Amino acid sequence: MESIKFIQTYEQLKAISDPLRTKLLMFLVEKPYTCHQLAEELSLTRAKILYHLRELEKQEFIQLVKKVEQGGNLLKYYRATARGFIPADHLLNFMETQEATRQSYLEVLNRAKSRVITAPNSSFEHNSSDVEEWDSLSLQREVLVSMKKFLEFTKKYRELVNELIIGEDIEERNNYYVMITAFKIDESIFSDE
Repeated sequence: MESIKFIQTYEQLKAISDPLRTKLLMFLVEKPYTCHQLAEELSLTRAKILYHLRELEKQEFIQLVKKVEQGGNLLKYYRATARGFIPADHLLNFMETQEATRQSYLEVLNRAKSRVITAPNSSFEHNSSDVEEWDSLSLQREVLVSMKKFLEFTKKYRELVNELIIGEDIEERNNYYVMITAFKIDESIFSDE
């Protein structure tokens, strides 16, 4: 699976702008699913899911990764072709680009909510009132900074995540879910008073 894939055509951009397709892609980035599994997960009909899977496959956002025969049925597992999808420069002025990005952010937040809900209770137990000793993090801030400083921060953040992924050669490792979302806002709603 590629890390990032560029959206090259307007048809691809339109296809990924659909909220349900964005939701399906979020699942298929994580692991392979069948149409039936996605229908159950999202409480939708298999026909509706299949229609959208076919469109995503036609636009090369997903691909068939395996077929399994089970009880006389052929189960088809689909997976995203990349971990992320970014519009190419020539598509950036289309309204669909903005909507696709907004839908992607919303789905990232929805998946994060789902991960919090399903995390084990031990994820939220702490042995100290010092947050620096916690093995979890929840933080939200609104900041007033220049675009240059913000872009420097996002570059450092990506480098830190890559450093974390490379990790260490220690047997005692745990899985952590790491998520960040940042975007420009019109005005701050947090008060310093």
